[in-house]
Amino acid sequence: MLLAVDIGNTNICLGLLDGGRTLRAARMVTRPKCTADEYAAELNFLLARLGFAAAGCEGVILSSVVPGLTAPLAAACRRLTGQNPLTVGCALDTGLTFAVPAPERLGADRIADAAAAAEGYPLPVMTVDLGTATTCNVVDAQRRFLGGFILAGVQTGLRAVSAGAAQLPPIAPQAAAALIGTDTVSALNNGAVYGTAACIDGLCDRVEAELGTALTVVLTGGLGPLIAPACRRKVLYDPDLLFKGLGLLWQKNRPAPAL
Repeated sequence: MLLAVDIGNTNICLGLLDGGRTLRAARMVTRPKCTADEYAAELNFLLARLGFAAAGCEGVILSSVVPGLTAPLAAACRRLTGQNPLTVGCALDTGLTFAVPAPERLGADRIADAAAAAEGYPLPVMTVDLGTATTCNVVDAQRRFLGGFILAGVQTGLRAVSAGAAQLPPIAPQAAAALIGTDTVSALNNGAVYGTAACIDGLCDRVEAELGTALTVVLTGGLGPLIAPACRRKVLYDPDLLFKGLGLLWQKNRPAPAL
């Protein structure tokens, strides 16, 4: 069993992977000031809740977009499992080539998403990860990572507009009953849902025009089931895309067993 840890700006997600399949998953809130000891205790609690003995895992792979937490979480995982975590970065064998000037600055989540999509879906492909930020990655038919787009996440945008406008309340996005909002709450909600969907549609159209070929589009992230039906073009939803990428990167880069 492989333990995959994805450190995001809002949540830290844990996945128990077996043969590329995500068997169980859990998440905890990202707390930048926690120590390795505190994270080890929380990880141990969550893994026990999942019915998993940390000492029995074959390896750990770590993806992080919060640099200050990479070392504490790596130390926590090492303490629990006895394994040195494999940390995601462009220097790993990803199955991709990077046609960008500074691939070492790419978010680890973007690398994992792109690697999984290139392996599992027809190329060229664009991934859309609906998290704290909405991150889009484009991989061409030659498996080259061309770059992509980073936008404010759906909930991040809603929080920002609520904080900056006295008459706009904080809301949680949900499925829209109709296209046009008829009151403040539905106008906010529909703007977020259909605005995000229209943005995805428009970006994909422009990428296809630039590449000169049709594009596979894969959405991931918790809001995917909300946004995908609002898109006009065909999009696929894969909730486990990042964990699939982490499993793939582990298989390509796992340490050789000790003799």
